[in-house]
Formats: sequence, C-alpha cells, structure tokens
Amino acid sequence: MTTGRVGVELEVIRFARIPTPHDYVFRPPGRGPWRWWSGFRAGDDAIDGPCLAFVLRHPTAGVLLVDSGLHPKSHHSLEDFGPIMRIVFRHLEPVGPPFDQALRERGVEPSDVEHVVMTHLHVDHTSGMRLLPNARFTCAAAEWHAATARGAALKGYVRAHLPDDSRMKMLDLERDGVPHGPFPHTLDLLGDGAVHLIATPGHTPGHLSVLAHVSGRGDVLLVGDAAYTTQSIDKQQLPLITDDDNASRRTLSQLHDFTRARPDIVVIPTHDPVAWQHGHEAHHPRS
Repeated sequence: MTTGRVGVELEVIRFARIPTPHDYVFRPPGRGPWRWWSGFRAGDDAIDGPCLAFVLRHPTAGVLLVDSGLHPKSHHSLEDFGPIMRIVFRHLEPVGPPFDQALRERGVEPSDVEHVVMTHLHVDHTSGMRLLPNARFTCAAAEWHAATARGAALKGYVRAHLPDDSRMKMLDLERDGVPHGPFPHTLDLLGDGAVHLIATPGHTPGHLSVLAHVSGRGDVLLVGDAAYTTQSIDKQQLPLITDDDNASRRTLSQLHDFTRARPDIVVIPTHDPVAWQHGHEAHHPRS
C-alpha cells in the first residue's frame, strides 16, 4: 500500500459487553447436536467480549466512523433488535452512554458525521446508524444484498436499523480492489493511504476489515468480526457459525499471514476481550 501515508487519529468506543460461550467463539470438534449445545451453553468459560465502534479523525476529510454503537432504545430494551435477535443477544449489556452521547463526549456531533464504514450489517453493529442523519454509509454490495434479502432476520440482520439505500455507498472490491500482500482485494478509501478497506468475507458475505494508519503509532487493523479474537487468527480457528466456512478459512489464513509478516501492527477484532485496549494506546502517540 501507499508509502508516505497520511495519518489519522483513532478512538475506540466500547458500547456494550456480551459474554459469549467459549465454544461459540472457538468451534469445538465433532458434529451433531453436542456441538450446538456446547456452543450455546453459557458456562464459566464464557468469553467477555466487547462491542466496539471506532472514530477516525482525518486531517482533511474530517471524522470517519467505523460501525455504530447502540441506539438509546437498546439501553432499555432489546426489542429494537427484533423478535429473533433480541433472544440471540439476550446477554448483551450496554456499557457507557448511548452512541450519540458517546460521540458528543468525544467532540463529535452526530449530525455532522458524513462518512461511516460498516464492516458488516449485523444487528450489534447497526443499532446506532439511525443516530447519524447526514451520514453516507460505505459497505460491500454483497453485504447490503444479504442484509436486505428475504430471510435476513434469521442471519443477524435487522432491516429497521438500516437507512434507505440512497444513503449507501456500495463497493465491489472483488471487481475494483487491488491486491496487497495476502489480501487479493483491497481499496484505498480516501486515496492518500490513510484508510484501506480489505475484503474479508466468511463471517458475512461482504465483510470488510479496515487498515488505518494512525499518526505516531503506525498501522492498526480493525478486523471487525472476520475473527472474534486474535487467538482465532493465530490458530486459524473458526467460530461455531459462519456464513461460509471456506471463505472464513481463507480470510483467517490471509489475516494470519499478514499479521505474521507485520508484527508491528495493532490488531483489534471487535469482540476480543483484551485487544481493544490497545486502541486506547494507539490514541496516544509515542513521545
């Protein structure tokens, strides 16, 4: 990717926590009902995963968000997640203020936000989209198709969270992206090397990861849910459920190869219990 890149500032918003069964995050061996019972059983080994959104401050393009936090409604009830997903996410607990207030605490007025990258459109990433009335949202075309297709509610999507398609910028990285390292499809979003989008399908059909060049710290890879934890990348271990196992394996392999070749990079999967804290370190440049 581009050398001499423009740098951004990065802030992490941790807006919820969701204790998740170990065997959901790390698929157990075997087949049949035991795997599913184990994967949905809440035990003492549950992984205390965060839910994250990110604020990127670009020197000329202004504020760019990656994903969104919780709508105020979801701080009182998960009915807003729909009849299916409110059961799936029944253990989700809000952390801190609603998304709009969290942005204001960081000096960002929600109505001023114009650019948002959506790693994907599952319900725990989209709740706060409605709080950004003037934003245009970038996602993969394949992701929008999956989120608006018949039966999408059974796959983690809630149509009521999503804006009209006129406010979406839909990308086809397989057609328009360029290779970088092990990744066959990437895109320099702003044309100056500050933010790159990486096609990382598997968790969902159009999942994107974001590589941000942070001033004073170097590169930070926002993995989204392409891998739930850094251990998932290190061991290339699938979760219990993916949209496409083969695509997810390829993505994990590419992430593994990339992070092995670039040990300097800070890697932040959205639901890793610890890795998100390195984002706070990235917010404070080295002296």
